[in-house]
Amino acid sequence: MNWRHPIRLTGPSNTAVALWAVAVAFFGVGDLVTTLVGYSITGVTELSPVVKLLLERHALLVLTGLKAVVFVGFFAIWKYVSWPYSIGVPLGLALLGVTVTAWNTGIILVAVIG
Repeated sequence: MNWRHPIRLTGPSNTAVALWAVAVAFFGVGDLVTTLVGYSITGVTELSPVVKLLLERHALLVLTGLKAVVFVGFFAIWKYVSWPYSIGVPLGLALLGVTVTAWNTGIILVAVIG
């Protein structure tokens, strides 16, 4: 016989929760909102040819669906990868989200002000 310790169910760390919150706020909401606002301004175009094609039809629905698929995929990767490597998943999405939201905001400001 062998004594095994019971499996401890632990939740995600506070850092992971905070990074997921930033990822949702900026990659999910911030990028979506700034893309839709920018797309509605004359002279502003989408750089990604795939997103540009998809924006021509049902922009909000398509972008929301794409974001959902990305989040589900990266969440699955996050659950599969062990600590400390798993923290890179929400960290990467958070950094990408902040960067893209800031970029889009800058493009919008230049289009509106300049």
